[in-house]
Amino acid sequence: MISRRFESSPPAPGCFAGALRRAPLVGLLALASPLRALGSDTLAVSVEPSTVSLGGLAVVRVGGHGVRGTFEGKPLRFFTAGGGGKAALVGIDLEHPAGRFPIEVFAGRERARTELAVLESEYPEERLTVPPAYTAPDPATLRRIEREQQRLAALWERSGAERSWRGAFLPPTDGAPGSPFGLRRFFNGEPRSPHAGIDFRAPRGAAVRAANRGRVALADDLFFTGKTVVVDHGCGLFTLYVHLSRLATRAGALVDKGQEIGKVGSTGRATGPHLHFAARVGEARIDPAGLLGRDPAAIGEGGTR
Repeated sequence: MISRRFESSPPAPGCFAGALRRAPLVGLLALASPLRALGSDTLAVSVEPSTVSLGGLAVVRVGGHGVRGTFEGKPLRFFTAGGGGKAALVGIDLEHPAGRFPIEVFAGRERARTELAVLESEYPEERLTVPPAYTAPDPATLRRIEREQQRLAALWERSGAERSWRGAFLPPTDGAPGSPFGLRRFFNGEPRSPHAGIDFRAPRGAAVRAANRGRVALADDLFFTGKTVVVDHGCGLFTLYVHLSRLATRAGALVDKGQEIGKVGSTGRATGPHLHFAARVGEARIDPAGLLGRDPAAIGEGGTR
């Protein structure tokens, strides 16, 4: 039996309240200043939006060919964007520090540098009571958990080189959204990882569909997440579908937007039947709500699809 309670009432979308971490006011004001492109008179680089919150998503855009670049020293995965330029997604993990962080782009001998401002976000707390096996697993289970964590970590490094998604992302099931992204969670009184996705309220057996086109990177039964599907949409972007009662796809399969990939369930560490839907850009856990009804490639272009 798993019970839960919120320390504060769930806030309106985009305005989470509660006793949580805050960035200092001076820091927030400093982060609001415009970004700068440095080091090149000819290499045009833009970042949209120029300021993001934890779990946010930005797009780096560059004109020209042979482009490569980094965010905080880690390689960016560029794809061909509208107008013949190049674009790359930058995801901000929900536990990333606030501040300004460097983006460097290279094309031939040209080099440009700009920055992405990251603002702290506020999230309510969620306190859960779960069976002791989920907070104090035995040695054999700990070994299993470690193997599964290593397996997942390897996935984020092996995203397809080409962009597979097409247009806006769709909701993965027909249920209404429940627990939001970023909840600071305590299990049996002990702090654990924040809630890195959104939960959809849906009955057991309801269809779960791929939010967009991509290749299935994983379809398996894991300790914490139960029956799980991970779809690689290319260029570092992944979506995850968790606690399924049944898998309806396999690793390596190419799935279309809206194609059924499983059924809603409560496998793994779950409070009851629901779909936990998550997204990543590389290893960064981002808010999947920011993908729904939106094409990430269109960020900063004034379009959604």
